[in-house]
Amino acid sequence: MPSPDGGSDGSISIDVGTNVSRRTVVKQMGAVGAALGLAGCQTQDDENTTTSGNGDSGDGGGQSGDGTVDFDFEFSRHPAVAPPGWEPSKTREGSGQNERTAVFVLQNIDNPFFIPMTCGFHDALNVFGWDGQVTGPPADGGIPDQVSLIEQNVSNMDPGDVLVTTVLNNEAYNDAIQNALDNDIAVINGHSTPATRDWNYDYMTDEVGFSYRDEPMIIPHVGIRDARGGAAMAAEAYDRMQEKMPDKDEYTVLITNELPDNPSVTRRVNQDAADLGTAERYFKAQSDPSVSLYNDQIINPPPSIADAQSQIVNTISGEDIDAVVCSAFWGAVGAGQALEAGELEGPMVVCGFDLLRPLLNQIEAGNVDFTVGQDPYSQGFQNIPMAWMYLERGIEMKDLEWGVSVWDDDNVPFALERRSWAGDNGLLQWQESNYEFLQ
Repeated sequence: MPSPDGGSDGSISIDVGTNVSRRTVVKQMGAVGAALGLAGCQTQDDENTTTSGNGDSGDGGGQSGDGTVDFDFEFSRHPAVAPPGWEPSKTREGSGQNERTAVFVLQNIDNPFFIPMTCGFHDALNVFGWDGQVTGPPADGGIPDQVSLIEQNVSNMDPGDVLVTTVLNNEAYNDAIQNALDNDIAVINGHSTPATRDWNYDYMTDEVGFSYRDEPMIIPHVGIRDARGGAAMAAEAYDRMQEKMPDKDEYTVLITNELPDNPSVTRRVNQDAADLGTAERYFKAQSDPSVSLYNDQIINPPPSIADAQSQIVNTISGEDIDAVVCSAFWGAVGAGQALEAGELEGPMVVCGFDLLRPLLNQIEAGNVDFTVGQDPYSQGFQNIPMAWMYLERGIEMKDLEWGVSVWDDDNVPFALERRSWAGDNGLLQWQESNYEFLQ
């Protein structure tokens, strides 16, 4: 099948040779796969190939009883329902700079990960001239406390205001969300979202029956799909193993899941938590060279760097391990410190998730190869322009999902300079001192 970069006879060329790295060859192969998909071949997306085009995951086609092939198709349909207080004149004139309130209810207000998300949300409120706040239960709270805060805030909001919340499962939030819709509150799911098989447009409109003014309604998602982020991390680790250890025909990888009770973190690595994507599924799908999981298991280090380091060392010390791939930051930091202290022997690829300073410091020191960033600032900011377009211009709200970024020794100085969200000289403190709605 011809590719845009192929020859006139439809052939496709790939550069190989002593001066071409294995990683370059792998990337060329990926480009060929993408080109074949663009040329019309059936391909399977990471988590979006669907049976009915609404977010359900499927297998991309199957054999029917009469020998024909049944294909699944990916498409989406977004409810087109007039927003609260809608007037046709809003698409003919006016700046749309109306006073509104937007509240972001997190699942854990004490988690430092949410600080850049809070900064992004504050910036968006300031840009659009809205009032609002970020709130959530403390670390020792839980989903019932978060749902209670949602209900409390909705009771104090006016029609046309905006509720943004993290949705961790597909049941606990449903009544609170419908109550917000019944009160003319626009609702957005920011940051995390349940697995696609549990949280999709069919589920929202048919099983739960979310509705606004007797019309079916969906709750759009802003952020990344966790299972895709985990697969992207595994793909980067796979490339780097081939660069560090090019002569092996099989790699052995230790996967860690630091938060097994957190479904969004678990979906990054554990194939049982999602139908598609995840680091485990990506590794098991590779060949030439193949990848096996150490002891065919995923370990769960405790939530501290020192304890994670001890468990990782106790698990693989003296073993021939080619990579330690972690669902969060402290496992990767612990593995990096173990390499630095001589408790583990390289060569070994070590990677983790998110841009917490201890992990960035380990990358800068050369002990951790890379980390994956999911951009929490945008997961805070982008909710507001989506809601503004809906409320002020009548543009239906849609999922806004993106990929991840890779941070290594090439760009980690930039990450360290940019990571000034909290503390005496952080953006959050400046916002609290300068944005009127925070006074």
